[in-house]
Amino acid sequence: MQDEKKLPETQILPDKSVWRFAISMGVLVLLLLLLSVFSDDIRHILNPPPTKTTPANLAPTSLEKAINLSDEELKTYLIKFIEAFYVDQKKGYFDPPSYFSTITDTYYNYHHLTHRQLKTINRERRLAYQKQTLNWLEPTLSVDRRNDTLVVTYWTKQTYTRPNELVRVQADILMELKFTKYGKICSLKEIEVLNLISTPIPITTPPTTPSTTTLPTQESTAESTFEPPKPNQEAKINTLGIPDTSPQFKGGQKKLVRFLNKNLQYPTVAEEQGVEGKVFVYFVVETNGELSNFKVLRGIGAGCDEEALRVLRLSPNWQAGTLNGVEIRSSYVLPITFLLGN
Repeated sequence: MQDEKKLPETQILPDKSVWRFAISMGVLVLLLLLLSVFSDDIRHILNPPPTKTTPANLAPTSLEKAINLSDEELKTYLIKFIEAFYVDQKKGYFDPPSYFSTITDTYYNYHHLTHRQLKTINRERRLAYQKQTLNWLEPTLSVDRRNDTLVVTYWTKQTYTRPNELVRVQADILMELKFTKYGKICSLKEIEVLNLISTPIPITTPPTTPSTTTLPTQESTAESTFEPPKPNQEAKINTLGIPDTSPQFKGGQKKLVRFLNKNLQYPTVAEEQGVEGKVFVYFVVETNGELSNFKVLRGIGAGCDEEALRVLRLSPNWQAGTLNGVEIRSSYVLPITFLLGN
């Protein structure tokens, strides 16, 4: 037993398969990294992208190359732009950077506005003109190219409520849009108002005492201060019936123009801000010619509304309207124009 030979101890060798697996995994990870970095280049080499072409019947996304477009192509672009603009506003979405240039020259009766100022004015207009519906008439679209600016005009039919005056107003309004060459609006304003009709909103609470006179049910306007009225543009009378003679300023339109020019003072704030436009004032001409119940149906702000009311309250008695030879109580809407330089 002592002479028995001792068995040699078994030598433990490392398993090389583990190293091989680790090395192969490292190589695989490296290959994946290289593929992720150069995958776009490889994909472009294997599958080159098709050349993008702009369809001939679509206008480009900006008006920078509008001079190269035909009139029909340009109108197609503008129709889509205007429709999107009004659809967004109908949904309550007003984002000036999407539509307006960095500094907007004119927005209704305001000038030189930033995007933030545009949002503020738009918010104020929504409060002043509630329940507004606006339908623009595509066939009336007109485009004029002026160097790098596109001037677009079109008619709209609008209705809205003035809660402060308790009236519902409807009118045909000619709008003007000016676009920069980059397809952004640099000017938006109303340039003409026709067929303006205002209807008093009935008050639900009945009066404590019955009224002996009834306010008229139809209505119209006469052209404003600085120029004689244009026939059939802003002239209807709100009476109990069809009048034989309309109420008018004693002495006629020329004397009305003189009276307004003599007494109107351009508000300082409006002059500083460059505010221009028409203020439509509603009032009642009593049977004795006295004016009463003054209301601003459509104003431009910046003190112009208050100035128009102030001057009309100074007016002498008018010649009352007549029906079958009898003087009647009737209403009247007078647009007063505020224009810088006049």
